[in-house]
Amino acid sequence: MTYSYFFKLTVLLAYLLTFVPDMKAQDTLAITKPSIAAYPILYYTPETRWGFGGAGIFTFRFKGETAQSAPSQIQAALAYTLNKQVLAYTPFQLFWKDEEWIARGELGYFRYVYDFFGVGNDIDPDYVERYSVNYPRVRVNLLKRVLPNSYVGLRYWFDDYNIVKVEQDKLLSSGVVFGSDGGVVSGAGVVAQYDSRNNIFYPSQGIFMEAASFWNSQQLGSTFDFNRYTFDISLYTPIFSNQKHILAFNYFTGAIYGKAPFNQLMFLGGSKKGRGYIDGRFRDDHLALVQAEYRFPIFWRFSGVTFATLGGVSDRYWNAYTEQLRWTAGGGLRFMIDPKEKVNVRVDVGIGKNSLGYYLTVGEAF
Repeated sequence: MTYSYFFKLTVLLAYLLTFVPDMKAQDTLAITKPSIAAYPILYYTPETRWGFGGAGIFTFRFKGETAQSAPSQIQAALAYTLNKQVLAYTPFQLFWKDEEWIARGELGYFRYVYDFFGVGNDIDPDYVERYSVNYPRVRVNLLKRVLPNSYVGLRYWFDDYNIVKVEQDKLLSSGVVFGSDGGVVSGAGVVAQYDSRNNIFYPSQGIFMEAASFWNSQQLGSTFDFNRYTFDISLYTPIFSNQKHILAFNYFTGAIYGKAPFNQLMFLGGSKKGRGYIDGRFRDDHLALVQAEYRFPIFWRFSGVTFATLGGVSDRYWNAYTEQLRWTAGGGLRFMIDPKEKVNVRVDVGIGKNSLGYYLTVGEAF
């Protein structure tokens, strides 16, 4: 898959987003109350170590949108990490027709270094190898409201995964791991969402639920053929009348059918699904995960959190609920950098079995 193809694909997707139903050309070009903000990037995860760079946010509303409607945002960010990773990405979320239509996604290019630990549960707990990869990425979700708080729509994913360096005499260099030569992931699917949260960044009540089916096919230009199904639900409820003490629960499950490359398998670990284990520490075709948080105020813009996670992976779906379940637990500190939108800087420390992870990033795990 050439980068010329990637460029043409990006242009095509932008064109489709511009001329979807009920979005007139003059409305796409006319915006009101735009604002631009720039800020430095500083974060830490076990996978990247320290990362730093800069980002900008362009916030606006399309012509005719009310002040009560959600503002559209386009971000641009460039970051470099001490593990010699380069991340250039542009996430976006667009709302129009009073949030009847939503487009969310990301365009990006990454030069990244990952750790690979093997696939499945029967792996050496001390085994690890490092590999380098370059890839462009397209993520697009186009959703339409069909009922109050309920949306259905289409999803498209594209990665051109070019593995440029592996360690010799290890699993990836031997070719026994499916996908170790890299390849293109190109697939489309359908997605349904229900969202009654009172705030998308730091909700104190409500439910977010998403069910998605994704079909990756050679007919769409992919190197691989596999299907991916996921279900994700989060519940938020205050436990005192001031709504500052919050219990949050998340259940996530996923299943892959067909032959997916190792980098597309379901995984446990990272800053969102299994804090305490490194990103992708455990991976297989199927994943089941539950996690809970207690969020509480400290003073001024500072708040705290305690959390726990229990999850598993397996080559058979139901075994993911029973086969070698792994736990993590920990706590963290929050500082609200945007009181209006309730956006937090997040510092977490997670502990798993023989594992410890530190995380400094923006936004909640779920």
